[in-house]
Amino acid sequence: MTSAEKWITRSDAWTPEDDERLAAIVLQHIRTGSTQLRAFDQAAAELGRTAAACGYRWNGVLRKHRREEIEAAKQERKAAQKSASTRTGGSSAGRSHAVTATSSSSMREVILFLQTYDEQYQHLRRQVAQLEQEKGQLEQRVQELEALLQRQPALENGPLTPEQLAEDSRTLFAIMERARKLLEADANKATE
Repeated sequence: MTSAEKWITRSDAWTPEDDERLAAIVLQHIRTGSTQLRAFDQAAAELGRTAAACGYRWNGVLRKHRREEIEAAKQERKAAQKSASTRTGGSSAGRSHAVTATSSSSMREVILFLQTYDEQYQHLRRQVAQLEQEKGQLEQRVQELEALLQRQPALENGPLTPEQLAEDSRTLFAIMERARKLLEADANKATE
């Protein structure tokens, strides 16, 4: 990322308020024994995003910083289940159903995460292909200009005027700047 890109904020960037709301929704679903998939659906409706985006944000960013809150929510859920189990006599069928539901929700969460990851990957692949095409076009343009310069005898029409020199310098600078950006993009892509 170039220094200029660090200061640009995307219009759809996650705000701290969005992060807090997403975390609150997911933690509430954990406390109640619901699935994270349902939490992402609810968060998507409230935050105006897709469930996949909410899942990606939770799994990729927020979960790491909320480990203690997640554990506390799980403990609350276990305590609530334990008290409900003692009231109903603790049937083994109920426990078996809870394990199956938890396994199913975990599988759905994994599937959601993988779908989100695939969407991001495909987007990046398209972006890389576009940049490579643009880079090729710019390299071709640079070669054309270099060939043109070599074909023209130096000072054929007399010395260059300051205006011509300034215009040629601006054009060359623009080409070099664009080539530098493409090389940086390639370097960033290679390090990823």
